[in-house]
Amino acid sequence: MVESKGSRFRVWVGIVLLAVGCFVAGDAARRVGEALVFGAHWWPWILLTVAVLNVLRSALPTGSYIGPLVIGAVALVGLTMSDSVGPQEVEDIALPGVLVLAGAGLALAASHDVRTTSWSRILTTGRVVLPQGAHGTVTARAVLGDLRADLTQASAEDETTVRVTVVGGHVQLTVPRERAVRVHMSGTVLTHVGETGADPAEPQDSGKGFAIHVAGVCGAVGIVRV
Repeated sequence: MVESKGSRFRVWVGIVLLAVGCFVAGDAARRVGEALVFGAHWWPWILLTVAVLNVLRSALPTGSYIGPLVIGAVALVGLTMSDSVGPQEVEDIALPGVLVLAGAGLALAASHDVRTTSWSRILTTGRVVLPQGAHGTVTARAVLGDLRADLTQASAEDETTVRVTVVGGHVQLTVPRERAVRVHMSGTVLTHVGETGADPAEPQDSGKGFAIHVAGVCGAVGIVRV
């Protein structure tokens, strides 16, 4: 399940198409003309931005950009429609909605931090570590966020079940290379699962590995062997 060059190319093409579609929404002809004028005037800064993105891409997995890009796309659509939305609608609908989402995200993230085998990141990012010798079921959720879970200290005496949920987000699981990994993707839509890192050690006991169950919509799950 190693991420191929073709899949990375499709991811970046999808990101570009998403950004362009959001930008031209509402008045395509005028916005395309404005983009051409902007590009002709600011092309050095555009090249500098591309260079910075390449540096970030070398340091972060592609999936980490999904949440921020979706949030940015929604904000961009909001800006393009701002002329047709009155202040009363913003006051009565948009502001309460943002507050509810932000509050729910912070509350859920905080509550799941107490349970050391279950974590959620909603509109946020974070790194978590499974305690030494932990066993049973591990739950990792990312909704428009980025969660990186270190599972290298999970008990090696029995199988560890990992339930992953991604909705417009990214979950990265770090696992020991000597343990088997079985991935079940029966509940995914437009969700990519990739495996990177060290080659699996041989032999592997599948009964004492990781059973990863993925449910997701427009997300990404990365499995890193160390």
